[in-house]
Amino acid sequence: MEMQGRAEDGIGWMIAREPHWSGDDNFFRVHNWWHRSLCHLELGQTDQVFALYDGPIRQDRSVIALDMVDASALLWRLHLSGCDVGARWQELAVAWDNHADGRTYPFNDWHAVMAYLGAGRHQEVARIVDAYRSDSVASEATTWGKRTALPLVEGFAAFFHGDYETTVERLHGARFVANSFGGSHAQRDIIDWTLIEAAVRGGMTGMAESLANERLALKPHSPVNRSFLNRARENSIPGQMVA
Repeated sequence: MEMQGRAEDGIGWMIAREPHWSGDDNFFRVHNWWHRSLCHLELGQTDQVFALYDGPIRQDRSVIALDMVDASALLWRLHLSGCDVGARWQELAVAWDNHADGRTYPFNDWHAVMAYLGAGRHQEVARIVDAYRSDSVASEATTWGKRTALPLVEGFAAFFHGDYETTVERLHGARFVANSFGGSHAQRDIIDWTLIEAAVRGGMTGMAESLANERLALKPHSPVNRSFLNRARENSIPGQMVA
């Protein structure tokens, strides 16, 4: 429902069935709260998103990787939306310390990097990048990570530092291999969110409009996607960079 732009339906569907999926015996309960949060975010209901993050998503300070992936992805989306997430990054970054090694599972490392960037722990980002660039440990996981995680980590880091040209260069290529990376369509959608936000902020009007129209073709009633297109068109004035 979220990926089809049916955010209201998604929220209603989740609320109606909450007793069946929100119990402590459900390993995916945090992930389900995350899915509901995406629907609220689509509607611009950031107060509800923060309430869910501080409540059932992160109140227990889970160190289960699946739960931390959802927390990182939600904070990053809030960051893209212009929200100040405060010290939430710091708490989450510490939780990632025993997981992110740049060798085991690229999907998790990428989400750890989101938290490290938000927390200002750039040495940890460099550590993960160096691990994937290194040829000292050759394994299937590192080869996989170098092909998939490395451009995403570098692209997200570039975005955080305001280098939108590098962001677009790294993420535009990565979006075509991301289906081998892990996660669901909803989880990987954060790549295109970041890519189009970089194109808009960087004044790359042609690319921004193209990406916005691509998203609107899939979700024509999405307020987020409509905002991307409107902002891209506002940048389309003489003298600005066009890609």
